[in-house]
Amino acid sequence: MALKDAHFFSSDLASLPVGPPYACADLSPWAGKAFQMTPTDNRLQIIHDGGATDSPPLDNLVGMVKSWQDHPEWLDFLCPDAPNYNEKKLERDLYLHHWASWIPTAGHVLDLGGGVGRFTTWLLDQGLSVDLVDPDLRSLWRALQHAAGRAGKIDLHWSTGESMPDIGPFDAVIAAEVLCYVEDPKAVLDRIAHCLKPNAPLLLSVEARWGWAQSLDAAPGTLPALLTDGIVHVPGDRWIRTYTQAELFELLSDWEVAMIAPTHYASSGPFEAAAGSLSLDELLVVEEALRRRDETKHLNRAWMAVARKPVDG
Repeated sequence: MALKDAHFFSSDLASLPVGPPYACADLSPWAGKAFQMTPTDNRLQIIHDGGATDSPPLDNLVGMVKSWQDHPEWLDFLCPDAPNYNEKKLERDLYLHHWASWIPTAGHVLDLGGGVGRFTTWLLDQGLSVDLVDPDLRSLWRALQHAAGRAGKIDLHWSTGESMPDIGPFDAVIAAEVLCYVEDPKAVLDRIAHCLKPNAPLLLSVEARWGWAQSLDAAPGTLPALLTDGIVHVPGDRWIRTYTQAELFELLSDWEVAMIAPTHYASSGPFEAAAGSLSLDELLVVEEALRRRDETKHLNRAWMAVARKPVDG
């Protein structure tokens, strides 16, 4: 459901300002306030309340709920004092550098799986209108907090990609690190195609198999999965579909692909520790060098891509 259907727990709050979408400049009284929504997928409420489902991909959300309880400072990484604030900002800036020519300068953007608002806050600062969809309610609370007072307009939806509500049409969709965590990526792509304007771009990224396997946060005991179908499952914690370049091309076979490129070698990838702290300019130089060398070019942590809506979509 959307923000207009939310029930805020603070009794002193008035009705939401005119919307949706809502002018972020008018949302400051709601910043930092918890709210309840009805999810479009009822499994989300079960997990939010501490339960579990029999869907392995939703173990990502089960793990996130536990992390919010145990280590919230790592999940709300838009706070400047978060231990991973600089790392997450650098990764976002790396994506934006490569996607810049496809991001509209005006209009309406969908941030699918947008979490606490890593891309949404930047888009809002450009004056864009953003719909943020995420399966984690706690992340939506923080996304509203970080959006309040900014330049653009926003609406929030508690949903999975497969059950995304009928929203849009959008001038662009960002799905950063999303299609590698969903049960049916083709179904999610169909929902995205449905809500995109003709010729509008989808900007996406997914986990890459061999760079993920050698990254600092690779799960112990998952090597056999990486040597077979590439799907890593740690029950109650995470589920990840890692991709080769050929598999990503196959996933996007019904789309007009404008770009697929390897990335995240030294940012959350296998060369993270060796690279140390880098600026964006330094990171771009390192990434390009690693991308060119035969010994290292296949060790990207992620794939980034740009694709256009199918003609008959």
